[in-house]
Amino acid sequence: MNITEFLIIDLDARELVDIKNSTRCALSLAELEVLKSLVNHVGEVVSKETLNAAGWPGRVVAASSLTQCMSSLRKKLAGQTDIELKNIPRYGYSLCIIEHAEAVASAVVDPVSGFDKLASENVNTSHSNPASPKGAKFAAGIAVFRPAFYRLAGIVAVVIFVAGLHFSGGLKVIVNQLSVLTEPDVASISQKHFSLAQSPTLLNAVQLDNQLKETISVEKVVNNWFNYENIFQNSTEKQLFTFDNGRYESVALCNEFDGICIDKQPLNLVRSVNAPTAPLDIQWLADTKLRMEQVTYNKILLDKFEPTDKGLIEDVFRADVYYYSESKNVVRADVRLSLIFDSMNRGKLVAAACITDDMLRKISIRYQFSGDFKLTKSQVDGKAVNTFLVDIKERSFTSPQQISKESATIYREIRKNVLQNERMVIRQLYQDDDSGVWMLPLWGETMVWAHREQVSL
Repeated sequence: MNITEFLIIDLDARELVDIKNSTRCALSLAELEVLKSLVNHVGEVVSKETLNAAGWPGRVVAASSLTQCMSSLRKKLAGQTDIELKNIPRYGYSLCIIEHAEAVASAVVDPVSGFDKLASENVNTSHSNPASPKGAKFAAGIAVFRPAFYRLAGIVAVVIFVAGLHFSGGLKVIVNQLSVLTEPDVASISQKHFSLAQSPTLLNAVQLDNQLKETISVEKVVNNWFNYENIFQNSTEKQLFTFDNGRYESVALCNEFDGICIDKQPLNLVRSVNAPTAPLDIQWLADTKLRMEQVTYNKILLDKFEPTDKGLIEDVFRADVYYYSESKNVVRADVRLSLIFDSMNRGKLVAAACITDDMLRKISIRYQFSGDFKLTKSQVDGKAVNTFLVDIKERSFTSPQQISKESATIYREIRKNVLQNERMVIRQLYQDDDSGVWMLPLWGETMVWAHREQVSL
């Protein structure tokens, strides 16, 4: 089965064969069938459902199985510069063959050759009439001029079209929509049971489509804490959601879980993955939290929405997120998230975060954005995942007059969001009557377990 001129699939040996370099690479059965499906639809988007059915016929497998399979295929195709295996978020995957420069050049010249042929026919016709030598010269001139004219006309048309999009705001919309399409989906939510402070605990590790599958490591999370027995020791089950984006690891912990989270103040922690981090004294943090949370800076006013319908319900989520590092200084993000549903899958959203730290003890950063959202729902490893695509209408960012080294980490991350496109993806991974777990744009995408309240408007 041919993929390119020099790359084939040996179906009998179940191997990927590079004829040019005389190399062979073994394929698993799932990799073989998935790759065949992609090759049969080169340049097209093949849905995840189709690829799952091809790789694991008649079986129900976790979403992470396909993610691992695609990651393995990418490694085995890494040496092929003319092949690209693309992930199309929320849709599937596409195998793209990159044409060589000679082929592309040939394709560009083909339309011109048509004009040359036409001009040549005009020249021949003119020569057949001995009474019109000037006509022959004119036709010869047309043969040279016409290709250049059409190229110039095409370039001018493209420039005018792009300029029109730019000044009308359409170009920005298109760029924003394309950037959102590149956002990865939640690929897996893996679970592992363990004991924390002698209490049964369930760890939910979240991974996105663009991440390599890693084994859940309880030790990676818990071994960075100490002196937590008095805080966590109770007979109630605990649940944690974790996410590692390669730069920051975030943990959202409900200390009292009994079918739903009955903990009124879940613990949300963030630390740098690549920077040295001292073990965190949880008892010290609890005392520090108690003092820092005496003041709540964050308020959301919804008057700007001016809803015309009565009986609307506002969902308000509130949380405190703490970033810790090797120093004895923690950064607190006082987070509020408010949603009003206009229909089953559309509505309005306001999100705000006030950033303080234990060293400055005052507001140093405030970040807020609001806009209309569209909700899409999916199931990942048996859990409901809600994805909110938000069209940002208003955005504000208060730069600090003074900033600590620790606060600078979130300052940089929020600045990226402020300068990014006008659309944002926010995910919700869990909700009950009193709480919800979110992935919010703080330190990259940060896991946050928030207390939930409903207000009738």
